[in-house]
Amino acid sequence: VVARLADLHRIHTPEGIEVLEPVEVNGSTQWISIRGLNRANPILLFVHGGPASPMLGSTWAYQKPWEDFFTVVNWDQRGIGKNYSAADTARLGPTMTRQQHVRDAEVVVRHVLERLGQDKLILMGYSWGTAFTPQLVQERPELFHAWVGVGVVASGGGEAALYARVLELARKANDSTALRELEAMAPYPGPGPMNVERALAVRRWVRRYDGGWYGKPDFDLLFSLNEWGDAYTAEELSLLSEGSRWGTRRITGSGAMGGAAQAGDDFPVPVVFLMGRYDLHTPYESARARFERIRAPSKRFVAFERSSHVVMMEEPGRFLLTLVNEVLPLAGGAAEFEPRPDPVPRR
Repeated sequence: VVARLADLHRIHTPEGIEVLEPVEVNGSTQWISIRGLNRANPILLFVHGGPASPMLGSTWAYQKPWEDFFTVVNWDQRGIGKNYSAADTARLGPTMTRQQHVRDAEVVVRHVLERLGQDKLILMGYSWGTAFTPQLVQERPELFHAWVGVGVVASGGGEAALYARVLELARKANDSTALRELEAMAPYPGPGPMNVERALAVRRWVRRYDGGWYGKPDFDLLFSLNEWGDAYTAEELSLLSEGSRWGTRRITGSGAMGGAAQAGDDFPVPVVFLMGRYDLHTPYESARARFERIRAPSKRFVAFERSSHVVMMEEPGRFLLTLVNEVLPLAGGAAEFEPRPDPVPRR
């Protein structure tokens, strides 16, 4: 099945690009994929969430239509995903900070631009990816057509908001098990850096009330998608969860999840927010309030009414239309194919 899916998603155009390669980034090897039907199309760099939830192995489930219009780049961040099996975790551990991720992102951006011969790209942060990418856009606006946030992390009480909302839903449903566990966590999130175990416990109940993947009680399907892609070897797949747990603890322990508060509200490039109405992982109302504070040359907020935190899979058709109608014009539109000679025999 994996081989058939890989064949189905193969890039078949002579103008296209399909690579999976390691890049040396500030002292660590980090893998990226580059895929698109026409390498002259605008570049869209997707920065995954988590923290430490890599997506190289699951892009097959939603990304293929994007590749008609964009050259799409995915990046497994420092020390996790495809990088974890060979990582020196003792050395990398102290570097798992927000600022290091900003600097890593800049290296990846510059590498991709040079490789594809372009001057700018669209930077799309997803969840945790929205916590540190705004700083890079603000520091290096000349590298970007626009910043797109999907499942936007907002400062100013996002954790408290999601806790209050899921507690409210549990009370309405008279869900005694949820209430017992949630009320035992009060006050949440509490002082100091985020406690990973408590955050994960709250999110188990968030998902039960459509706050993770609309219509599904958990993320089991989301995590299993990696098994059907061909980006990871068998060894890498076996270590995927271990690497994510390690990365999550190191990043949250560094206080990096407070990064949204440090970015500021002034963006020198156009901004687009793409938010699921039911999202509680990155609460919709908190993201909307963040959007209202932003000052940018242009800004657009798009709500997906039957989505939560995985909008590109929950409403894939509408997500694609939004990318094409709202984001693509910010980079000048897609490239046109040149006429070419008659086809050659396929073997």
